[in-house]
Amino acid sequence: MKTKYLEELLYKSFDGILTIKEAEKLKEELRKSPELEETYNQIKMMRNAVINAADDSFKPFFEERVINKIFYPETKTNANLNWMDSFNKSFRQVAYAAAVVLALLIIYNVNNGNVSSIENILGIYRTPIEYALDPSVQIFWSAL
Repeated sequence: MKTKYLEELLYKSFDGILTIKEAEKLKEELRKSPELEETYNQIKMMRNAVINAADDSFKPFFEERVINKIFYPETKTNANLNWMDSFNKSFRQVAYAAAVVLALLIIYNVNNGNVSSIENILGIYRTPIEYALDPSVQIFWSAL
């Protein structure tokens, strides 16, 4: 018989859902094959180790929290928000506002006929370095 089928029977046997015919077949194969019996013993040891390692001291409402995480994975409470999540949430709002302002600026400049370059559309004008570094120079030169 195929080993894949026997492995499935082996795993099913731990949950106790074998038919009488399947149970007899598995018993017979376990007697014949020491390799299959070794696999059975390893699975049994792992199951016992997991059962013995279980912690009985879960916090209150553990089941409800697990079920909520399974059915509503996107939902986060304020206690679960970390610093990066709050930063992303606030930055998203700032980015939306900036996009709206940029769109309004483009629409305004296009309506006024300033469509000769991207700088004109966005309202960006090149300022000479002298004016940027020292505005008093601009005042002085304009007074002459």
